[in-house]
Amino acid sequence: MKIIRYQRKETDEPIFGILEEDNIYLLHGDPLGVAKRGSFAGKLGDVRLLSPCRPSKIVAVAINFPGIGGYSPQMSEPLVFIKPSSCVANPDDIIINPFADLPWWGEAELGVVIKKKMSNIALENVVCGILGFTIGNDVTVENVEGRDHHLARSKCPDHFCPLGPWIDTEFDAADCLIEAIQNGEVIRRGQSSQQVWQWPRIVSWLSTWITLEPWDVVLTGNPPDTVGMRFLSNGDTYTARIAGLGALTNRFAVQDGNQC
Repeated sequence: MKIIRYQRKETDEPIFGILEEDNIYLLHGDPLGVAKRGSFAGKLGDVRLLSPCRPSKIVAVAINFPGIGGYSPQMSEPLVFIKPSSCVANPDDIIINPFADLPWWGEAELGVVIKKKMSNIALENVVCGILGFTIGNDVTVENVEGRDHHLARSKCPDHFCPLGPWIDTEFDAADCLIEAIQNGEVIRRGQSSQQVWQWPRIVSWLSTWITLEPWDVVLTGNPPDTVGMRFLSNGDTYTARIAGLGALTNRFAVQDGNQC
């Protein structure tokens, strides 16, 4: 089942739906519990897709692929940072860089959506607490004075985490192809099976020291680049694509009056 959040053109009210091909059906029941398909509600092209959830937090894992800068086989645990709910953006939103003089980039990532509160969850029980999978773009801007770009100023500006286009509750994330496409060119690529820490282990480990809440999203890491480091320019289009799951596209602009 593909769960979406959307708006009709005549209203601002978010609506949960179930997507089948390009047909939208109302979602009856609780998307975190028992949900079923309701009546036909329209075509995908006639609505505005929103981020499929509004997490209380996004917990992101860095340096989770061999070949990523900073990776060492001696690492005993991944690097983790938090992006707040104010980072969430919708598919097709224009993302603004508030620091026009600093380089920035996108990061295509597999997102795990939490279904129920999890604390100290054993590895074998993780699947029961997962609603499904979505796609995230962990937008990042270089920090000032050479500071670590995993700090809040780099990772947490408003709308620096587009999510979408839906949550797929049946997707198999064990060995999926993750790609980043900038202006039509694939610039990052990797298989989820290549990740140092696989998503069930990430979720279980995180739950030993941070409580994961319903609708929270865990981002599992950015694949290695294929063309060298590629920064974003004003007006660029960036797509995070996961084979079998979907594609999340946004445009990018700088906050200097020259927005696309």
